[in-house]
Amino acid sequence: MKLGTLLLRNAAIGLSQLEAALRNQVLYGGRLGTNLVELGYIDLELLSAYLAELSGAPIATPTLLDQAAPALMEKLGADEAHRLRAIPLGYLGEGATTVAVAMVEPADKKVVDELAARLDAHIQPYIVPELRAVYYLEKLFGLPRRARFVRSGRPAEPTNGAEATGERRRTQPAAGIVMPPALTLEPRRRRASSQAPLAGTVPFAIGYAAACERIDAATNRDQIAEAFVAYGQGRCDAMVVFLIRDGNALGWRAWLAPPAALRRPIEELSLPLGGASALQSAHDAGQPFVGSPPSAARPVEKQLWAALATQPEPFAVLVVPVLVKQRAVNLVYAHITSSAPPPQLVTELGDLAARAQASYLRLIRQARGS
Repeated sequence: MKLGTLLLRNAAIGLSQLEAALRNQVLYGGRLGTNLVELGYIDLELLSAYLAELSGAPIATPTLLDQAAPALMEKLGADEAHRLRAIPLGYLGEGATTVAVAMVEPADKKVVDELAARLDAHIQPYIVPELRAVYYLEKLFGLPRRARFVRSGRPAEPTNGAEATGERRRTQPAAGIVMPPALTLEPRRRRASSQAPLAGTVPFAIGYAAACERIDAATNRDQIAEAFVAYGQGRCDAMVVFLIRDGNALGWRAWLAPPAALRRPIEELSLPLGGASALQSAHDAGQPFVGSPPSAARPVEKQLWAALATQPEPFAVLVVPVLVKQRAVNLVYAHITSSAPPPQLVTELGDLAARAQASYLRLIRQARGS
């Protein structure tokens, strides 16, 4: 049985709430339970109880997580804990050879087997909700959360249902994040791309037609973002796909022309959508922005260029919004340091954004019907 089905059966949520959470999951990622908590429909304690019922695993409570064994955490290592989304809690009994491990995916046998090998012990999985896991991975291992899991103005880790729900609703729009209703969009007709590779850049990774096909056939949100950055390779010096959430542009996927390299993972980048910036202009207008940043000081762009290690600073940028029912859910940023973005790049990215809109809506309908 799936989590959504169990919650509906027990009247923990309504059908409209489940559909809103599924739409959020398609657009913003994260697990279904994460989106239900973020929308204020359930709290972490109730979610933990239902996840335990589904998985048959005991719950990794905040008390157990706060008392996680330092020696076992050091043995697993921060990078592996983050990759496996697992936190060793301790041995089950004195002299025992079984380690209790808090896991987001306790039924994943490959992860359990890898943990057993790395910790040299039998593993007893404990269930931990995704939101609580990312909080404790940061607290215990010093691993920064991806920007997607950092909510503006809300506490990092609610400790009980009543307080968590009240605080969460004070720091979100009324009734949670407003989601768009279903919409039917006719995809634009494909056109062949004749644009030549830019001087000094790598060859095209994929053609325009291939990017269209990848977005049209995408089975998840990550494939949409990856199609954009693949299309950007050879056409620009930098391309970043942002996720729009809580009044911020959150880094999602990026590509930089060699020898440039990101100074930190793009998922850790969060830029404010406030004041005057190219990102803000495209977001507010719902149309591509191309040209010099609107603010002479360029504070937002300078943050972005610093994260991208961009030298010299481009004098013109391109930002294309991906809309779902008149609302920007992604911003696709591109620049060429030596010239302005050519008209064909602007047109084709706009067409790809329209196709991404159609694919998001298709994925939302599929999620609702699953």
